[in-house]
Amino acid sequence: MTSAPGRSAHSQNQHPRRAEDNHTVQFYEDPTFLFDVVVRFVDAGFQAGEPAVIIATEAHRAGLVQRLKAKGFDVERAREDGRLVLLDARDTLARFMVGGLPDWSRFRGVIGGVLDRSHRNAGGAGVRAYGEMVDLLWKERNPQAALLLEEQWNELGKEHPFSLLCGYEMGNFRTKDDAQAFHEVCSAHSHVIPAEKYSQAESLDARLREVSVLQQRAQALEAEIEHRKRIEKELLEALKLRDDFLSIAGHELKTPLTTLQLHVQSLLGMVKERGEERLKEKLEKARRQTERLAALTDELLDVARLSTGQLTLRLEECDLSALVLDVVDRFAEAVARSECQLRVSVEEHVRGQWDRLRIEQVITNLLSNALKYGVGKPVEVRVNAGMGRARLSVRDNGMGIPLKDQARIFDRFERAVSSRNYGGLGLGLWITRQVVEAHGGVVRVESEPGNGATFIVELGLG
Repeated sequence: MTSAPGRSAHSQNQHPRRAEDNHTVQFYEDPTFLFDVVVRFVDAGFQAGEPAVIIATEAHRAGLVQRLKAKGFDVERAREDGRLVLLDARDTLARFMVGGLPDWSRFRGVIGGVLDRSHRNAGGAGVRAYGEMVDLLWKERNPQAALLLEEQWNELGKEHPFSLLCGYEMGNFRTKDDAQAFHEVCSAHSHVIPAEKYSQAESLDARLREVSVLQQRAQALEAEIEHRKRIEKELLEALKLRDDFLSIAGHELKTPLTTLQLHVQSLLGMVKERGEERLKEKLEKARRQTERLAALTDELLDVARLSTGQLTLRLEECDLSALVLDVVDRFAEAVARSECQLRVSVEEHVRGQWDRLRIEQVITNLLSNALKYGVGKPVEVRVNAGMGRARLSVRDNGMGIPLKDQARIFDRFERAVSSRNYGGLGLGLWITRQVVEAHGGVVRVESEPGNGATFIVELGLG
């Protein structure tokens, strides 16, 4: 009878235990600890006249051979007379894997044949086998194959007298999602030995203390998980309240702003007829401020719609070049105020199925940003098509955007510079990304500090 590592072996003339009740898993963190465990397991078998089969990776085989030689064991002679068989784990796996899973008949022929030869060479003694093929499968993120292989080892134990030691690196089970798989691995073995920190405890009392510490840590982790779930729930509720507030605030602001804009426009018409230039200038400033407030209000409403998935696209055939020229024409006054030289280059008839108003919003957001951050310097707007995609690019020659901020600026309420200097809510690029992605397109920025920024939008044609 052979035993799990650390247990005394029974005499050779007794019937050896089979793998179904002597299938041990050793978890480990440091391979050197594993080498010591395997060598003790194999050496105990040699002392009882039992041969050994080691199926391991090349690196681990080298480490095990080195440990055996350090104990004075003649590895080469043992391999020659069949007392020691060394196999490569990956090569051996390849001999019975089919479609990513171990095939029972092939496994039985390959591994069963090795065990049978070792058993007969040793005059009928039980075999001690160490394997880490399951560990390889786990590292390849194929737990289904690893667990099925464990089952096949157990089935093979009904036909051949051997004890089996499996090595699993604890790094395979790092997340909470691995808990169920870890439990299944343990259930597939008759003996479970923890990693070195716990299995090397000197006494039963020390082990019990370690178990108590682990229990306390588990309870603390469970409590922390529950706490984080509550916080997450509260945050989600707070986000919903915020979005509800933005929606209500946006709608409440929209009506009086629309009325105010109409009054300002009416007054501007009257002032122009009378030729009162000073009053006209003040009303023009009021008009620009009401337009700015209206744009901010629209952004608030868009945040509420996008956050609740209520963005609806009204697709129609549009000419991107024509949309860009229309927006540029409306920006004539803003361009003059910014003292930017606006250069526009568009191909004709760049058409696609898009939401006209939303694409205009994208162009408006990108152009207004370019005029804001590239004030006094040239701004370039280009439209072209190729490879089934429409491409809009807006380039400024302003301060540029550091690489670390280039992803963040597309998030809600984010910006690469202080709001004190440039104003706004930090929503324009976020809304732009949402609209572009809703069309199945992409938006990105190319920039270096001090060399301006180019925002690129790509949309599908057709």
